[in-house]
Amino acid sequence: MKSSTISRKEQATILKRLFSYLMPHKKALAIALFILVLSVTGEVLTPYIIKVFIDNHITPRSFETGPIVFLALSFIFIEVLNVVLRYYQHYKFQVIALKVVQQLRIDVFSKIHRLGMRYFDQVPAGAIVSRATNDTEAIKDLFVNVLISVIQAVFLIIGVYIAMFLLNPVLALYILIVLPIIVYIVYLYRKLSAVVYMAMREKLSELNAKLSESLSGMSIVQAFRQEARLNREFDDINEVHYDAMMRNTKLNSILLRPIIDLVYFAAILVLLTYFGVASFETAVEIGVVYAFVTYISRFFEPINQMMEQLAIFQQAIVAAKRVFEILDETDDEPKQLNTAVQITDGCIEFRNVSFSYDGKVDVLKNISFTVRPGETVALVGHTGSGKSSIINLLMRFYEFERGKILIDGISIKDYSQKEIRQKLGL
Repeated sequence: MKSSTISRKEQATILKRLFSYLMPHKKALAIALFILVLSVTGEVLTPYIIKVFIDNHITPRSFETGPIVFLALSFIFIEVLNVVLRYYQHYKFQVIALKVVQQLRIDVFSKIHRLGMRYFDQVPAGAIVSRATNDTEAIKDLFVNVLISVIQAVFLIIGVYIAMFLLNPVLALYILIVLPIIVYIVYLYRKLSAVVYMAMREKLSELNAKLSESLSGMSIVQAFRQEARLNREFDDINEVHYDAMMRNTKLNSILLRPIIDLVYFAAILVLLTYFGVASFETAVEIGVVYAFVTYISRFFEPINQMMEQLAIFQQAIVAAKRVFEILDETDDEPKQLNTAVQITDGCIEFRNVSFSYDGKVDVLKNISFTVRPGETVALVGHTGSGKSSIINLLMRFYEFERGKILIDGISIKDYSQKEIRQKLGL
């Protein structure tokens, strides 16, 4: 039984492994990050330009044409440049994300073809398809949405705080109090949502598996009139998936934007209280008030976006865990020694071969027979007697530990896989 939660250590390991897929794209990533920094710098500068305009021109009623035109042109230039930069930033990150997911899908697809038949006996085809498609798509969202939001939020928070400290160090320190609160909210959300997203992914995989099995065996389903039973089973899985989705909705409704907005209103309250009290002793610059209100808004907006992306982050971590489970699967197809020996006459011999699919119940017990070159041999028996199992072992679809299978007097394990596939037909 697999754990329904992912520990912090596991999350770190999964993230490290995901980010290793970024290494071939270091140059493109560096360009995208540089564009992002320029965009964030523009967002920090525009409120300061308006602050200068209010305090240096509106308040003292000083309307010198040169400085005002310079401020206006600077503001327009930065805003237009930001639009262009955001486009290229989004485009670059999208290209990187799509290439990462493309490589992940190639790795998963290649791994699936190297897995042994025993793995496919245990895992439904629909579950494998779900991991190769739905789960890799969730990972793409991690690189496209979460990565951009987190990096942008970090740079923007740093830039905004630097600007606030330059304007008013005391008030900036007051605003700094909200950071531990936000960090705790993020921690709480990640802790509670991990279990929910694991359940959602598992049940979605089960839905795909049930649908795939029904479609592939539709003739059997209808022949034995099993439609009602399969409908009930599908409904049961669908209901559990619905319950997990509802738990996720309730969690998001509480811990995402609403609670962050509450912290934002508290920060605005602190800001207005500070300036209100300060106005009794000294004049308060309107431009500074405007800049602080704007900076706080720009400080909380990326946090809101980042919190909303946490949902995608949790889904991506769960999805990545499921994808890496396939890539780390050790139940590969049987290994060959790859010696230079070749099949010449084609004399097949089974010596006391015993075999079990599950490691408990033998489907073959001490089977011995010889098929000489030129002979035609038929294996006859009731269903489940082991006819297909004998062929599966001869074709090296499954590994066997007891007994020997020889071709031309040489163990079948000593031939190369290429030789086996070229000389044996099914």
